[in-house]
Amino acid sequence: MPTIELRRTKRTKPESTYLRQFANNVTSQYGEDGIIDKILDLIGRTDAWCVEFGAWDGKYLSNTWDLINNKGWSAVLIEGDQARHESLADLHKVRTGEVFVEHAFVGWEGDSSLDNILARTPIPSKFNVLSIDIDGNDWHVWSALTNYRPRLVVVEFNPSAGNELYFVQDADPSLNQGASLLAFIDLAKRKGYELVATTYANAFFVLAEDL
Repeated sequence: MPTIELRRTKRTKPESTYLRQFANNVTSQYGEDGIIDKILDLIGRTDAWCVEFGAWDGKYLSNTWDLINNKGWSAVLIEGDQARHESLADLHKVRTGEVFVEHAFVGWEGDSSLDNILARTPIPSKFNVLSIDIDGNDWHVWSALTNYRPRLVVVEFNPSAGNELYFVQDADPSLNQGASLLAFIDLAKRKGYELVATTYANAFFVLAEDL
């Protein structure tokens, strides 16, 4: 009788999981707040600007609320849903001129591209933190970003795709399949970034020149 066994090999190196010990939620979902804070401790803070989309109401599962509200950062927050945008604008109405709330669905070309949306604000081209979470075209949006070079990019990947699978959904707003971690690693390297940490569904990429 044949013998069949599934023998999994643990490939994770202890040094590659160093940042997980700093996972902590203020408003984030999987400890992103704590990891972001530690990464910034390590690479330094050159300014106090962050960008997040879809930003929901500005607090629910946000990766930037702690930076904006507890640390006083300036921000560009982008939300396409009308009701959520109104909640977002109301939350930050006392910081007009510091927190810019944009009503838009972020795309990858034309007026909806992140380049063009950010160009309507005074954010510097090399700001500190970009958080991308739109449940679908995250890869395409980051791929199309050329005029801005955030030092730390936090982006949602599809955790159901294995680490050895390269997958990117079609550039279609009606889909929410996203992209695999491997696809983001490949894109990041082409853009000059290195993977420094992951949570269950978010990857953290830092500019190689800052490492």
